[in-house]
Amino acid sequence: MKSTFAAISTAALIGLSSVSGAYAQNQMGSSGGLQNPSNVVSNFSVQSVGPVLNELGMQWQVKQLDNGKQFIHAISGSMQFVLFFTVCKDTGCSGMQAVTFFSNSGANPQTVQAFNVRYPFGTAGVDADGVAYVSRYDIADFGIPRGNIASSLINFIGLAEGFAAELANSHQTVSLDGYADDLASGHLNRQGLESFGVVTRETINGPKGHQIGFEEGAEFIGELLKNEATPRNKIENKLD
Repeated sequence: MKSTFAAISTAALIGLSSVSGAYAQNQMGSSGGLQNPSNVVSNFSVQSVGPVLNELGMQWQVKQLDNGKQFIHAISGSMQFVLFFTVCKDTGCSGMQAVTFFSNSGANPQTVQAFNVRYPFGTAGVDADGVAYVSRYDIADFGIPRGNIASSLINFIGLAEGFAAELANSHQTVSLDGYADDLASGHLNRQGLESFGVVTRETINGPKGHQIGFEEGAEFIGELLKNEATPRNKIENKLD
């Protein structure tokens, strides 16, 4: 069983690498190459990520939800996606989550589950209204090179394109998996306990800090799904 899983994962990653590699070559070529890719930025912010998006030739702008929370709406080719920052202090944020949404996806549970198994560096899901999404989470606890930000974004676009291709061949409606809701509830519960002084954040860096980041991300995705202004991509279902 273990060797079979490894073989499936390797084949899937090879397929995704060819997509991402071609994309990276086109993007880096069109922008003249990323400047100072080994330079380390101390955290994620509009000021550190925005220039990387510019050099990759991606259009972007800062938007905000009705509750005032900000996010970056970016476009790469025909793919729209959202970036938002988590695990934030006064000096900046050490977590960044990229998410892209697909309305009327018609995905079935087997498609989403199989995709998650094959691509463990990202997460796919779908809400009760059939809006599917794929996300990726990055960590910069002790800084991150600009080149790593760029390669992460490029690989995320490749991941989203692969997910879109699979959704185009899926024709069944999916019910919402409760995991994202559970994470969001965990974040809200933690906030409530912190307000009463029952729980404190001993450290905002490290695994514990990013578990909080995952919970914040799940809550933010829920808010984005409820917001009609959130950018969504349309899936053109392929007929057999």
